[in-house]
Amino acid sequence: MLDLTEDRSPALAPAGNSFARDGFLGPIRLLDERQCRAVVAHLTGPDRPAPAVWKKGGAVTDWLLYQLGSNQQLIELLTPLLGDDIILWGTKLIFRNPGHIHTWHVDEETEAPDGRFVTAWIGLHNTTANSGIRMIAGSHLCRRTLSQFQADTGVSREDSSTETVLGWAQSENPEARMVEPAVADGEAILFDGRMWHGSHNRLESEARFALILHFAAADCPVRIPSETEPQLAPAILVQGNAPPATNWLVPPPMPPAAKPLPALPSLIHAIGLPLAENVEGGWQHYPFFSGSTPVLESMTCHAAVLSPGYWPHPPHAHPEEELLMVLDGEADLLVADKPSHEGARPIRVKAGDFAYYRAFQHHSIRNPSNAPVTYMMFRWHGRTPAVGGARLRSGVFRSPAPAEANGSRPFVVRNLFGAPTRWLGKFHCHTSRLEVGGSYAAHRDDYDVAILIQSGRVRTLGRDAGPGSLIYYPKGELHGMRNAGDEPAHYIVFEFHGAAQAPSLRSAPPKQGCLIPPDGSSPEADGELVA
Repeated sequence: MLDLTEDRSPALAPAGNSFARDGFLGPIRLLDERQCRAVVAHLTGPDRPAPAVWKKGGAVTDWLLYQLGSNQQLIELLTPLLGDDIILWGTKLIFRNPGHIHTWHVDEETEAPDGRFVTAWIGLHNTTANSGIRMIAGSHLCRRTLSQFQADTGVSREDSSTETVLGWAQSENPEARMVEPAVADGEAILFDGRMWHGSHNRLESEARFALILHFAAADCPVRIPSETEPQLAPAILVQGNAPPATNWLVPPPMPPAAKPLPALPSLIHAIGLPLAENVEGGWQHYPFFSGSTPVLESMTCHAAVLSPGYWPHPPHAHPEEELLMVLDGEADLLVADKPSHEGARPIRVKAGDFAYYRAFQHHSIRNPSNAPVTYMMFRWHGRTPAVGGARLRSGVFRSPAPAEANGSRPFVVRNLFGAPTRWLGKFHCHTSRLEVGGSYAAHRDDYDVAILIQSGRVRTLGRDAGPGSLIYYPKGELHGMRNAGDEPAHYIVFEFHGAAQAPSLRSAPPKQGCLIPPDGSSPEADGELVA
């Protein structure tokens, strides 16, 4: 398996040292321009759900805020800082008019010296070094809090100038310094909850919007500030597990209602290579099916033919997960950290190779050869994210070797991987070998199954299917199979298990650059591992 996401963010490598020393990381690209506009429009629009319990309870009721707070790239950045067990406990849209100064402060909920909090500050509109966040790097290491300095000196928050605040910090930490990162729209700054911070919108005529997402280690209690007895804030577990009674854990919000897709039936689709290209347009689309299943809110499948020298779009990202299989020809998969060809990593693939793209992974494909390339793509999303566990990373599998004969056994499988994803409790893959005369009885699976016949012929659903045939069985559909030819049938199988079928949140994470087979054994190497 070729790992596409190792060291995908420059901030990951020095995270431990720089965050421990300075108290912040970034800027880190999280959203593109279109996504920023959509977030601002939603959060300032009339249909935004009211926050739950208190002003920072938006993620409890708002599907979009929950999606942002459970973004896999963001969670991966937070894990080295907070550990494997993480809660999202607060969100807030910040609006700053031109000239507005947000005085130096520390969020009251996160000021405790023994707290384990990280805040993600995300610029959304008119974000520059002259309008973004500013911080006293190293202030999180001060023994006295900012409010204690203000109380001890009698200097109010409003009168705490930058020079005064910096002097206080340097009296505790001589390395402390004032920083104003050159942050742009769609970029995030992650900072320790004890960080002294503020902002000054020095733009002449433009207001600035930013979004704050508050996270904590799951064993760290989060309380709503109150002049009486503080109560626990509602929080959502976005990764791992949480000790009982430490926090008030609530379920994620439901996604907004949408017109459901028609239920997908069991089906056989003969792809019929070669597929014709579109010489003038450079890209030809062949839809196969689209619908919902008991497991997935949406599952679509299509093939496409890419002409020499073409690519369908710049690297893009979306909430759906994807599986891309090369059927004929050679192509370059472009894997990126942002919606641009700049810095995109090309990986050459050929017929038989396939790639998995997790949700929000920037990617594209191009044809560098002098012949058309044909590929097939599954794209899906679920109804509820599968929370917790070590999720499957984006990666490429080189043409997997078929399952080998095993004595007199009529049916043999060779496991390739099985691990949770954003939308699946487990995404599993194996190759199968069905001997001449072999079969298995009709049954119902507790998950969706997609099969691509590679060689030989099988009979299922009352029809014969030969090489290049695509078979799909939704969860609960009765199906069986037998070898209908005079040679062994080889095929590759993908299983889509529901979010409720996620393995234990305490399960061991995948090994570096590898994926865990469902039986827990060591993964079989199918290709060189790359960074």
